[in-house]
Amino acid sequence: MKRIRKRDLLRRIESIEERLALPVPAPLPGQQTINVATIRHHTYEGPGPCTADLFGTRCGQHRDAHHHTGDDQP
Repeated sequence: MKRIRKRDLLRRIESIEERLALPVPAPLPGQQTINVATIRHHTYEGPGPCTADLFGTRCGQHRDAHHHTGDDQP
């Protein structure tokens, strides 16, 4: 493993902090933003309780508990 001098490490951290402090650019025309909280959701798979497989676990929730139902196509 390559050793990094403390001075170089601090310089790299400061560079990253400077880039993170930059303002977020405006969305491009036609580009949509999504709420990060919706990424974990999945499309309802029914009928009845949801049968979606979530990493080895069945969802089992009612259709109304889902943000995406499969009918949400633009």
